[in-house]
Amino acid sequence: MSKSNFEWDEAKNIENRRKHGVSFNEAQFAFMDEKRVIAKGLAHSQKEERYYCFGLNQDKTGILTVRFTYRTGCIRIFGAGYWRKGKKLMSKQILYSDEPIGEFKLVTDFLPSPSELALKNKNTKITISLSSESLSYFKDVAEKHHMQYQKIIRQLLDEYVENQKKMSKKSS
Repeated sequence: MSKSNFEWDEAKNIENRRKHGVSFNEAQFAFMDEKRVIAKGLAHSQKEERYYCFGLNQDKTGILTVRFTYRTGCIRIFGAGYWRKGKKLMSKQILYSDEPIGEFKLVTDFLPSPSELALKNKNTKITISLSSESLSYFKDVAEKHHMQYQKIIRQLLDEYVENQKKMSKKSS
């Protein structure tokens, strides 16, 4: 299992799905489009660059516009939808220039190619009972690494499953 190149805040994902009808899980597929277009947002944060990805959805029936930032090899999605400007832009012959187009400017695609990207798996929520000692340990590790303890438990379980699958293949 390769490490995902995507992340997002689950609360923003739920809100985005409610407002725009697109989940961030679906939005990842715009980045898998070989003909995707990347643009830099001009009207936002000075602290962090904001970008747009215009690309086809998973079924190749519509063009998604995905707002994101790129942090140390990870695409952090914070908005997505079907935007008319994105469709118009994708259907035109793209001419790169230094001139802005409204609130964004086209930039050379700097992201890993679609074949190099690993999609984030869809998670399923469960309830699990742990010993107080185990939970305390995971919370301590999480605090030390500035992570959520649930994410550490999920990663541990995912790695365990991956190792078990490899061992099963070797023995068969």
